[in-house]
Amino acid sequence: MNITPSAKSSFVAGIGFGVLLWLAILKLDEIAACLRLRRWLNTERCLNWVNQHKALALLGSECCNYSVHGISNPLGVTFALGGTLTNLIVICFLVPARTRIRSLLSRRSLTR
Repeated sequence: MNITPSAKSSFVAGIGFGVLLWLAILKLDEIAACLRLRRWLNTERCLNWVNQHKALALLGSECCNYSVHGISNPLGVTFALGGTLTNLIVICFLVPARTRIRSLLSRRSLTR
């Protein structure tokens, strides 16, 4: 099997796009303030939900990912695979680590 430069580029672009989407979720409070939706959209609430429902969050993000990029074009599939890798890392490792670090920091501040 040959991996072409186009496939590598598409995979890296998928990773970059996935990172941009997750960074947008981290800025959700500011986006909601601009749209006057602060009551309904909250970064902390969104990330807590993702942490509590990892499988559903991964399944939903992958359904969106592959429905947008399709499975008929090989470069679209490699782009979606880059997004899949990003989603997997963020949902299974980074969001739980962020939650754990925040809980440790809040415990530390309570004991002082």
